[in-house]
Amino acid sequence: MSKEYIIPIFLPHGGCKKRCVFCNEYSATGFGEFPKYRDLDKIFERYLSYFSEKNNVYMAYYGSTFTGMEKEKIKYYLDYSQNKINEGYAKGIRFSTSPEEINEEIIDILKNYDIDLVELGVQSFNSEVLEKSNRPHDLENVYKAIKLLEENEIYFGLHLMTGLPGSNYEIEAYSVKETLKTKAKTVRIHPSVVLKNTILEKLYQKREFIPETLDEAVKKVSEFAIMIEKSGKKVIRYGLCLYGDQIRNVVAGPYHQSFGDLVKTDIIYKLIDNLEEEVKVPIKLKPQFLGYKKRNEEIIKDKSIIFEDRVDIEYGRRKGLDLEKLKKILL
Repeated sequence: MSKEYIIPIFLPHGGCKKRCVFCNEYSATGFGEFPKYRDLDKIFERYLSYFSEKNNVYMAYYGSTFTGMEKEKIKYYLDYSQNKINEGYAKGIRFSTSPEEINEEIIDILKNYDIDLVELGVQSFNSEVLEKSNRPHDLENVYKAIKLLEENEIYFGLHLMTGLPGSNYEIEAYSVKETLKTKAKTVRIHPSVVLKNTILEKLYQKREFIPETLDEAVKKVSEFAIMIEKSGKKVIRYGLCLYGDQIRNVVAGPYHQSFGDLVKTDIIYKLIDNLEEEVKVPIKLKPQFLGYKKRNEEIIKDKSIIFEDRVDIEYGRRKGLDLEKLKKILL
């Protein structure tokens, strides 16, 4: 599969009817206003100049409840993206939104555009957690949105979070299992991080919210990622994505700039730990097997992992390692 190149366009809190306890898109993105048409051109050209290939480009609208905005504003951004697709500069449109803002009217609008992926911010399949997190939707909205997208054959992904107020391992594992029952193509999963100027920051300062430790978050996310990948769905993001000055807005919680690498390191650790005999692994996967700062070096020695230039895929499966799937997760 060719590498996908994403042009992200941030619309901070666009269409949001409530402020979730964990959310401050101004802190998370560094953007304070919506881009106008000429700004969109600048963003598009800037990102396009970064890409080594120009034939697998997608435009993605983040930081908002995209379909909760005024209809004309939705069409404004979709029209811009569709023009880029029609001109051959992009292949599809992606956006994030909240389940309660997916309805028949929105579906009718989306059918006029090359929508590649709708990312639903579900966060949890537990009513109490949704309420405590001040989410604008309930479980009925979640299942209705999923049903509408499935019936209209619109690709979608789900966004899940760990460590939310009122949540725990059992609730999060249940959310993952519910996710696996859907036709979601992708999943984003990350722990709750306390950002400046959020409701969660106030709760944290009052000691009414205790975030997960980094170790707890890594272990949970890696376990859930294994479940998701085994089902055939793709985890497209581990952890919160912050850049530059935005990192200074982290107050507390399991934020790490290499969170994804830590998760992948733990995934490999778990897989190696379950092996009962010597196994050969393609040498090009050696850096990934060693993991973040070579954390898996000792267990690799203990379990007699051998790195070779060529390893037969069927051999790996017989030994309990699906090498093709591992490549997709790790590379």
